[in-house]
Amino acid sequence: MLTLVAGALVLAACGGGATSSTATTVRAKPTGSTSSSTTDPAGAAVLAAYRAGWKAFEQALATANPADPALAATMVEPQLQSVKANLLADQVHGMVGRGTTTLHPKVVSISATSATVVDCAYSTAELVYAKTGKPVPPITPPENDGVRSTLVLVNGTWKIYKQMVTDGTCAPGS
Repeated sequence: MLTLVAGALVLAACGGGATSSTATTVRAKPTGSTSSSTTDPAGAAVLAAYRAGWKAFEQALATANPADPALAATMVEPQLQSVKANLLADQVHGMVGRGTTTLHPKVVSISATSATVVDCAYSTAELVYAKTGKPVPPITPPENDGVRSTLVLVNGTWKIYKQMVTDGTCAPGS
């Protein structure tokens, strides 16, 4: 799975291994946090930001572009730095990403300034060599990957702060 993560939102899955080395997570510890549904405006904004971060990552990964402005629009440090570093490494090695990720996110906690989203993302994404289109080993079959993201509110905009992707660890649709 490619995560915001060769992204450390996410290229964790492309690198193989049980847990993404490109993504990290922090448990949200907001005071007075509550669960949120998509009918809650704050929860809906968090989920929209989470999806935008994945879209930005997949867009940047398709060309291995660590300077894609959509990354900074949807992520902050340390996630942004991790994603950029992984994309730069992919670029240096002539690798790009192809495939898609289907998201099923849920807000599990939210406060005035932070939120935690969990997901069981179905990924068909893989790294390929840009010149040949051949997959970069190890080849990972499509899988359902567990995702845990912490988002923070920055100047009125939710952005991904940290994210952890664990390959093949969730039930489809959960």
